[in-house]
Amino acid sequence: MSVWKWLSVACALFATAPCWSAPYAPAPVSARIESYVQASMAEGATPGVLWVYQGGVPVYQGYHGVSDRRSGAAFQDDTLFDIGSMTKQFTAAAILRLVEEGVLKLEDPLERFFPEAPDDKAGITIHQLLTHSSGLSDENGAFNGRDSDPFKSETDFLTPLWASPLNRSPGSRYDYTNAGYSLLAIVIERATGEGYESALRRLVLEPAGLTQTGYRLMDWSAQNAARGYDDFHADPDRADRGVFYLDRWRTEPVSYRLLGNGGLYSTPSDMHRWMVALHAGEVLNPDSLALIYAPLMALDDPYPPSFTHYSYGWGVGARLSGEPWISHSGSNGVFFVSVQYGPRTDTLILHMTNAARGSVGRMGYEVARMMDDPRYEPDPVHGGPVRLVHTFMADHTPEDIDLLPAYLAARSGDPVPPPWVLNRTGLLSIERREVAWGLGLLALNAELHPQNGNLQDSLAYAYEQIGQFDRARRHYSQALTLGQSTEDCYWCSNAQAALDRLDQAAASE
Repeated sequence: MSVWKWLSVACALFATAPCWSAPYAPAPVSARIESYVQASMAEGATPGVLWVYQGGVPVYQGYHGVSDRRSGAAFQDDTLFDIGSMTKQFTAAAILRLVEEGVLKLEDPLERFFPEAPDDKAGITIHQLLTHSSGLSDENGAFNGRDSDPFKSETDFLTPLWASPLNRSPGSRYDYTNAGYSLLAIVIERATGEGYESALRRLVLEPAGLTQTGYRLMDWSAQNAARGYDDFHADPDRADRGVFYLDRWRTEPVSYRLLGNGGLYSTPSDMHRWMVALHAGEVLNPDSLALIYAPLMALDDPYPPSFTHYSYGWGVGARLSGEPWISHSGSNGVFFVSVQYGPRTDTLILHMTNAARGSVGRMGYEVARMMDDPRYEPDPVHGGPVRLVHTFMADHTPEDIDLLPAYLAARSGDPVPPPWVLNRTGLLSIERREVAWGLGLLALNAELHPQNGNLQDSLAYAYEQIGQFDRARRHYSQALTLGQSTEDCYWCSNAQAALDRLDQAAASE
């Protein structure tokens, strides 16, 4: 009997004793990634474009989901995505180019470019802005409004920023701030005499060979621009946010609230080209490139855990092997993009999606962990609670509604979703005349949140729509009762008007 056959027999006879087993042979990383992607899609996630390179060679190139849910158009190499805060690495590279040219210095204080800067901010340096250690904060009035607000001029941007208090002394600690990178964009404009995007093209984009990256100056068409989907909304029409800023920027300048810190558009092929050009020395010299990998400012709360410091537009850390590792992500709540890169093995992980809700943004980082640990099999990500509910509905019948909390708990860790989730999906079902689903979702929501009078109002409305007026009255009354214990009973006027309407209808019969 051979040794291996004897060991197999011994394992069967002595099950309680430690036994030999065949060496662990993990599936190829490409197959593991594909399995992970497919499992995530089954949970309502839109993975989008996911590329993995090792040694400069593609290991995995996936295109999952659609760039346009109306037409079903697939993602392509030249699909345009809003890359969010990954804009910061381009701004940082432009600053470093200007340093190389002797136009400015990293130690330059703001007062060199902003004579009007108040005393507490005049000494903030370019280095501190680049590393998010300026003391500026987006949370204390320096950064009013939203990215999607109408155009904000340089003066409108700077006025509240100069008036806001610093969050901490400059240079003392990391505090991520979009406002700081918009200041850097203005520094670029004042140092070069050019508009930010024109300077960016000359200093960074053209040397890297990027033709489909920018705000307003690149050519684009609706056919290659991904539409963004905010699956916070249950109604597909409301979830569709179109091409976001691109249409506006045909006629409207880029707001200084966004300039330099976010909102650039790019494609998978351009982002791949960017990383190749950057590390081939086509954009920055070796000293500048070394600064990108330098652990310049410690992060307060490293995310992901392998990234411990911030440099110039990048998170900095190391892989389990000790390889230097840089990364950055960007999102506006609709689009999400992340890039990770290790120079020693020439490993690149690029992830771009147009549906960022839920835990979709973890995918690229989970892939990195899979590559470091052949035994690691991540749990699937999901596309947000609304998508999870719709996925449940597609796979179940209304009679299975009691299974929904356990289904959600297994996928999101929370068996009780926020009240708005089932409220919106339930009301949409009623609107679509999917009565069984609508009543089931709204009744379950009221049960999960028994003190929420608005949910009673929604359930009453559903019963009224299908002609069950006695039940409608009961739940409208419950909504009013619960409203007595809150200062902001925003549903009470509707509930009272509905009761009056039902009473009048009954009296007229």
